[in-house]
Amino acid sequence: MSAETGRGPLHAVVLLVGAVGIAYEIALMRVLSVAQWHHFAYMIISIAMLGFAASGTVLAMLRRRIEGRERPLLALGALGLSVSLVTCFAASQALPFETFRLVTERAQFGYLFALYLVLAPPFFLASWCIALGFLLEPARVGRLYFFNMLGSGLGAAAVVGLLFWLRPALVPAALTVPAALAFSLSAVGLGRRWQLGLVGPAATLLLAGGQEIRLSEYKGLAYAQRLPEARIVARAHSPLSELTALASPAIRETPGQLSGYPMTELGRLPQQIGLYFDGGSVSAVNRFDGSLAPFAFLDYVTGALPYRLLERPAVLVVGAGGGTEVLSALAHGARHVTAVEADPGVPALFRGPLREFSGRLYEREDVTFILAEGRRFMEGQPDGSFDLIQLALLDSFTAAGAGVHALAESYLYTTEAVQLYLRKLAPQGILSVTRWLKMPPRDAIKLFATLVEACEQAGLPDPSRHLVLIRSWNTATLLLSRSPLSQPQLAEIRRFAAERGLDLGYIPGIRREEANRHTILERPFYYEATTALLSGRRETLYRAYAFHVRPATDDRPYFFRFFSWRSASRFLEAARSGWLNFVEWGYVALIATVLQAALAGFLLVLFPLLLFGGRAGRRRGAVAAYFGALGLAFMFLEIAFIQRFMLLLAYPVYAVAVVLAGFLLFSGVGSWFADRRLTSTVSAGSARRIVALAVALIAAIGLTYLAVFPAIFRLASGWTDAGRVALSMILLLPLAFWMGVPFPAGLQLISDRNRALVPWAWGVNGAASVLGAALATLVAVHLGFRAVVGLALVLYVVAAVILSASLSRS
Repeated sequence: MSAETGRGPLHAVVLLVGAVGIAYEIALMRVLSVAQWHHFAYMIISIAMLGFAASGTVLAMLRRRIEGRERPLLALGALGLSVSLVTCFAASQALPFETFRLVTERAQFGYLFALYLVLAPPFFLASWCIALGFLLEPARVGRLYFFNMLGSGLGAAAVVGLLFWLRPALVPAALTVPAALAFSLSAVGLGRRWQLGLVGPAATLLLAGGQEIRLSEYKGLAYAQRLPEARIVARAHSPLSELTALASPAIRETPGQLSGYPMTELGRLPQQIGLYFDGGSVSAVNRFDGSLAPFAFLDYVTGALPYRLLERPAVLVVGAGGGTEVLSALAHGARHVTAVEADPGVPALFRGPLREFSGRLYEREDVTFILAEGRRFMEGQPDGSFDLIQLALLDSFTAAGAGVHALAESYLYTTEAVQLYLRKLAPQGILSVTRWLKMPPRDAIKLFATLVEACEQAGLPDPSRHLVLIRSWNTATLLLSRSPLSQPQLAEIRRFAAERGLDLGYIPGIRREEANRHTILERPFYYEATTALLSGRRETLYRAYAFHVRPATDDRPYFFRFFSWRSASRFLEAARSGWLNFVEWGYVALIATVLQAALAGFLLVLFPLLLFGGRAGRRRGAVAAYFGALGLAFMFLEIAFIQRFMLLLAYPVYAVAVVLAGFLLFSGVGSWFADRRLTSTVSAGSARRIVALAVALIAAIGLTYLAVFPAIFRLASGWTDAGRVALSMILLLPLAFWMGVPFPAGLQLISDRNRALVPWAWGVNGAASVLGAALATLVAVHLGFRAVVGLALVLYVVAAVILSASLSRS
């Protein structure tokens, strides 16, 4: 920007635009988590990169036409950004996209592609503004890039705080204010009439007043709102989730089938309010007046079994939610209950509008409420602290059955987590986990395999003496006892199952004829699977079973991923036949996202470059390989670190905000460093040396992190949130710094050799980034985070070799 406008306003514009872009990206992740499911969050990263790449392509192709018009075009871009935030969000909510129909309705792929097109313009315009800023001050690109990345880092932190105050649907409107300020600053010196443009963003704020998120019709809240006399009685929101408390006389949520419960008593169940997390998973809040007698029905579910084996236990409930499992523990005579809940919206509701309805449950002397992520809380407790650890049944039966959580990372169900639980149990303590059943069987079998392998890794000599699996029509409860189960305990388990009409899936000493007696399946699947898992036939079962039932680990924490390519034809047939419970919809959505990202990147970035990019010369293939490798490698590391840092930071939105802020800020500093080290005309030797140094350090740091992350994360288990965030930023700094070097070094080199190659490089890098965000998740699901990091490091090495062997030749 010229002197008459001043450097300060331009720097402020770039900072504000960078902050708005990253904040909008994180806000959209929350929006799609509510509207659809968690796995669509990674699609937003791909959409953001698509917008950035497409704007770079357009600017590169129109460079000659915009010379001398950079200032008004920058102002127009900022104005467009301030208007598009709300309008594009509103347009996205009008699209009738449904995950469950991706296979059965071809139109859904069109709607998914339309989501890309509708949500990308704000990112396109943010990139447009930043790139024009570079053109206005070409001698200070490094400084402007730093302000861009500083703004991105501040935006990532600010939006997390904003989500404590505003529902996700209102965040685009809030971001309109800094975007409008960026427009006002960019229009300084263009005349007073330009400031009239502020009418545009002001008008969009009127549109945002009643904006709501369109829920998938398959989510629990969407269904519950159609119940008789349904009404929303309270709401709470945080960066973690949006909670909705809904009342209806028809709401009857129990933690599984009431097996053997007298039919005459069903009408006497306590009045309930459904507590919906992001419109999907539901937890019942029961009317409680201090008397535990109305909760006798909780003795008729599979999850009541451990209370038959323990006398007045000290209980830890992980995922307390609406409090049903806490009431069950109290009704069964627990001497004390520690209720752990990760969502801050739950205590807000229980201290506020639901306080009297819930009987002040979490304020009782025999209940200690802890606001924390379950595994993180347990890591800070002394060994042997609890007689019973209950993992509550929180997700909805419909969502569990349809596999929409297939891509949700859960560090509660890994072999490492189970070993932690064992250490926290008293010598005679029991771990109890209840899961919804699916047909064909999968959840309970995978969980049993996880418990078996965790026992072996923990050094238990004979896991078969420590395990139990019982099932009803719709739930299975698995027990893991720290000590071998005694004969009186085994007799009590058989008695409980017989009284309640429950089936034994596994119990030490079980005979085939004992299984499959009440809810009769085609074959005794659970007996066959559990006995195979405890024998030498485990690997045969893993390889031959229709679903993926290998245990989840901290490296692959996708417990809910059951899709197996061996059964792909069966899944497709089931989808076409309407058998939703056979289809792993989360995985289907991931494949669709990868395909859409590849198509969008080609049509909106590469195809225009092929047609209008000008003569790129004979090295176009090498340029594509170098910048494509960099785009994939950067996104692979970014996605892998987001997923991995969930274990350290406990919450997905915190991991996204911290990792994105750290990668963007520190890679920006690295790019500034590269810019200072390289002269205006880069020699092949200097570019080759600095890239080789950067890649060597990236590889060394990456490999070191693969080895030390588990130990570092365990060391920080008792730290405060602020301490963990600070540690995360320290860990990200050296890696992200050097990741910021190869791109500007290579771009400057080819710009000096053949400017026609620049748009090609920019476009290929953007297209690879679009694809890399979704592809990294796919690789992580199948091969684990270590493999994603390893592939990224290989791609960086490949890029360095290409630069040395081809691009640096005269």
